[in-house]
Amino acid sequence: MRSKRGTLTQLKKNPQGSEKYDSSLEREYMVELERDPAVLRWTKKHGLKIPYRVFGFPHKYLPDFLVEYKDGHKEIHETKGLPLMLWLSTKLKREAAEEYFEKLGWKYRMITKGKIAFYGKASF
Repeated sequence: MRSKRGTLTQLKKNPQGSEKYDSSLEREYMVELERDPAVLRWTKKHGLKIPYRVFGFPHKYLPDFLVEYKDGHKEIHETKGLPLMLWLSTKLKREAAEEYFEKLGWKYRMITKGKIAFYGKASF
């Protein structure tokens, strides 16, 4: 089964006003971010690359969303379908992101279909 890809336009909280999505889950979440009154702005074009290793080989992980809230705090949100959460690379990326963003004082959230899974040591 192929992921649904496309572009969402006329976005008010996205600096570019439009954003590409790689799955129906990403698209749904973009709509949710637009509707959330606490969100000031969000983007997928943030340039953040998190280093991690798989079997000793270096890789870079690009999280899905940088979300800035009206109260000034920032969070990184990653969307994943439930079967993908079982993959080793997903686990390694999550662990690397938790460590990386904890140092910045940011929160890391993994967004799955039907619920939000919180990861990291930040308190909510």
